[in-house]
Amino acid sequence: MGLPSIGEYGFIRSLFLNSLPPFVSDLITNLCCLAQIVHLLNKMALIACRPIILIRLRGNTTMMKQLLLTTVGVPFFLGMAVALASMVFPARRGFIIALLIPLAAVVIHLMLEGMPVLPPVSAKQKLPIILLFGAGIFAIPALVRRPLPVAVSTMLVGVALALSGWLLGKNVLVANSTKSIVVLAVFVVTTAAIGPAIAKPAGARRGEPSALATALLSVSIAAALSAALGAFVGMAQIDGALAALTGGWLLVNYVSYFRGDDHALALRGFEGLAFAAVISVHLIMTALFAPKAAPAAIIFAVLPLVVAAFILLGGIAFHRLPRFLRPIAAGIATAVPATIAITIAAVLFQG
Repeated sequence: MGLPSIGEYGFIRSLFLNSLPPFVSDLITNLCCLAQIVHLLNKMALIACRPIILIRLRGNTTMMKQLLLTTVGVPFFLGMAVALASMVFPARRGFIIALLIPLAAVVIHLMLEGMPVLPPVSAKQKLPIILLFGAGIFAIPALVRRPLPVAVSTMLVGVALALSGWLLGKNVLVANSTKSIVVLAVFVVTTAAIGPAIAKPAGARRGEPSALATALLSVSIAAALSAALGAFVGMAQIDGALAALTGGWLLVNYVSYFRGDDHALALRGFEGLAFAAVISVHLIMTALFAPKAAPAAIIFAVLPLVVAAFILLGGIAFHRLPRFLRPIAAGIATAVPATIAITIAAVLFQG
């Protein structure tokens, strides 16, 4: 049974919500509309991924439950745990995020792919080790808690992604010109968007602070479905788990935001660099090794970061909306190119 249509909520509100305070009434109405949108997007995602899911599971209910636990359940609670830890120790928020988000990604890899051999041979074995080193490299400077100049943050993003991409897929980059162009496009767009987005401190930023975090969620979802429809199911699971990790982090911090912390959803400095690098390097991994991934889908999958940078640096704060809807508005805006990426991947799906 599907959810009622958005138009029916006006009738429901007129019957049941008029006696409530206007703020509560508006909150319930908008959440109902949001639930309808999420329901429709979920149906679209299930339809797009059905061929891959059927091939992978072949009707095995036990495997489905295990897959949901490792791909959604555990990563979601890991994201919540990271957010709660940063709330308990607010003076070390940047350090905690910069350290624990890459480590949570390592845990996801170990759950889904097992312990990598040493020395690592394949890219999938190298990636958790890169993330492990990244946790230390990003966390130690985060203790300083100084704002990064734009030039420095852009250089750090570029070096981190270029080095990771080369270590993961230098043979593919040399041998396959199409993938080289796609990866180069992802690298340039990501570096140009993330560098300025994480550079300015909160007080100097006029745009909606949640834009980067919601963009990372959109990138992860688009990467997961692009990988699934590009015949790289293993990477689709990891990208999906990263989306769940980001979703858990967003949920807990949205509660903190709702209680009055305007910058609970903000990502800046080295914590923003660490979070964005984790998501972006997995998109690069998808671009490198998904055999049937549509190049256009991969490129559109990275564009939510451009939207986030435009919101943050362009002073788009959604002030005309109620405060509790501003992060949702940022999420919808950053989800537009991700939705296009998913649509392209579904249309060009080759089975």
